[in-house]
Amino acid sequence: MPLPELAGLAGPDFSGRSLLNLAATLETAISRASPYPLLTEARLREPLLAARHLVLWLIDGLGVEPLQLLAPRGALAGAMRGEIETIYPSSTAPVVTLLATARAPAAHAVPEWFVWFEELGGVYSTLPLQPRPTGGRLPAVLEAAALYPQPSLAARAQRPCFAVLPAALAESTYSRYAHAGARRLPFTDDDGLCAAICAAIDASPGGSYVLAYSEAFDATAHEFGVASDRAVAVARRLDLTFERLSDLLARRGALLAVTADHGFVDVPPAHRFRLEHFPEIAECLERPLCGGPRAPVAYVRQAQRDGFPARVERALGGHFVTVESDALIAAGWLGPDAPHPRLAPRLGTHVLLPRSDAFLIDVLPGEKPPTLVGMHGGLSSAERRVPLALGGAAP
Repeated sequence: MPLPELAGLAGPDFSGRSLLNLAATLETAISRASPYPLLTEARLREPLLAARHLVLWLIDGLGVEPLQLLAPRGALAGAMRGEIETIYPSSTAPVVTLLATARAPAAHAVPEWFVWFEELGGVYSTLPLQPRPTGGRLPAVLEAAALYPQPSLAARAQRPCFAVLPAALAESTYSRYAHAGARRLPFTDDDGLCAAICAAIDASPGGSYVLAYSEAFDATAHEFGVASDRAVAVARRLDLTFERLSDLLARRGALLAVTADHGFVDVPPAHRFRLEHFPEIAECLERPLCGGPRAPVAYVRQAQRDGFPARVERALGGHFVTVESDALIAAGWLGPDAPHPRLAPRLGTHVLLPRSDAFLIDVLPGEKPPTLVGMHGGLSSAERRVPLALGGAAP
């Protein structure tokens, strides 16, 4: 059943067709019964539960609509068994942590890209775990488990686990936390991705689980746009890699499942807003905007809270609507769990939900304004719909 609407906007549905339900199915397949419902559709669920060797390839940003736009007749589109929905926000940090822990954002407490950590007294990026802005006096993060409360799925799995990651990420503080219990295998190109996945399967003849992650499409779509020639080239290259990897895994009796953390929208220049241009909003805030450009999290001063939604409506009413963070949590938008105590302080007092294709960023002193074209994090179908394709030894 869909969750309650907030400000007339529909929230996520965790009843059987979301990434949370995919994570629940994966946990049941390799570990133990999940607290969440499994995928409802048997044609999606049963191959995952039956696979002795199970590979999940997460392609950052390649949602259903980008895939159908850029490679509609490719092998990956042809292998789609169905589509599911991402969570809210439709962003990498909460989804990657969801798949790494098999727990919803309400439980894992990683709600978006930028978070105010009360434990550290500052704003950090949640995956690189770098302070914002960099070069200040905020402490370095040496152990992500000190900030993130949920253990990794790999640590409780009942078969050997592997994480195949871009070389620049494989040994990061976050990766050591998220993939604790798994052997991390770095790669630098498509050949290396295929080789690392095959090596993991070959090393575990009795069964295995491999989580692979590719970031190239997301980076390209952010910089140049999802409809750009460069995004087309990356999508087609990934499609060829899928075709090759599927063949390699079929020979090994391994199931390949492919999904994405989110899709994309291209944001026109007139809708790329910066907080400094809206002083009537900025003066209400006691901390920098956190969250993400399409899911801004605001820490509003106590004296300004009653009037803050009206200010946002006057300044950005065609593009964002304000909801109280407590209402978002209570409505279950971040998952059906009882919220972890660390979640609420990381969601500020208010969240701005997008009504259009706009984004809002807060550029801090010393930062270079980002040049972003493609964006995600919002509630549009282009951002929410993600594929579930099956290859390899899929029945």
